[in-house]
Amino acid sequence: MDEKIQLKTPISYYGGKQNMLKEILPLIPEHKIYVEPFFGGGAVFWAKQPAKSEVINDANMNVVNFYEVLKHSYFDLRKRIEATLHSQETYKKALIIYNSPWLFADDPVVRAWAFYVVTNQGFSCKIGSWGYDRNKRAYTIQNKIDKFTFELSDRLKNVQIEANDAHKVVSSRDTVDTFVYADPPYIDSNQGHYGGYSHENFKRDLNALANMKGKFLLSSYPSDVLTEYIKKNDWHTKSFSKTLSATNGATVTKRKNKIEVLTANYNI
Repeated sequence: MDEKIQLKTPISYYGGKQNMLKEILPLIPEHKIYVEPFFGGGAVFWAKQPAKSEVINDANMNVVNFYEVLKHSYFDLRKRIEATLHSQETYKKALIIYNSPWLFADDPVVRAWAFYVVTNQGFSCKIGSWGYDRNKRAYTIQNKIDKFTFELSDRLKNVQIEANDAHKVVSSRDTVDTFVYADPPYIDSNQGHYGGYSHENFKRDLNALANMKGKFLLSSYPSDVLTEYIKKNDWHTKSFSKTLSATNGATVTKRKNKIEVLTANYNI
């Protein structure tokens, strides 16, 4: 597969795989149908070459709404984003809209704008806390705006956008020519934009992957459940050590290394 990055995600999303692209892209096999059941920021989707048929899915309706608006109402959204200040007051306003989508159901563009703000102005890519940097934060935000081009909207032109259970999306698009990239939420964690993903959810989704005719690549952390399925299904794995860091103000807090596991039902 072509390892050249095509586009970058328009949002900063906690748990996104921007820092894993050089490991993931070379492992993507040839395929005609591409399915990403836990889309989020979609770093892999944006970076890879388009497939003949593509489906992106997320359980978070704010995520789904953002990409629907990006696809169908790009210029309205771009106008709002261009006029947006990097400020705590702006962030607070956007967070209210994000947390009360039913109050703004008749204005999807405003909801999409709010999602863009809370993801790109949030502390350490988490929703709920405003982030700032004394040195370069404003530049980083402006750089994001400059890269919010029509090319992003055009990339979604032939893409199906869904809000469904991951295992249902995987099962409904499964053929010998299908490739699924699955990056589920962290188990039993809540980062502001998702929560409640349990061991039972993980097992259900692993079962859907185990029954595939096509190919899949799964991103996750090590777990006993994953190890059990790897052994039972003779799956292939690669592990990588990644250092996570969080930035706010003038400080950088280094976190311990995390092991990222890539699992596939084909040789990687």
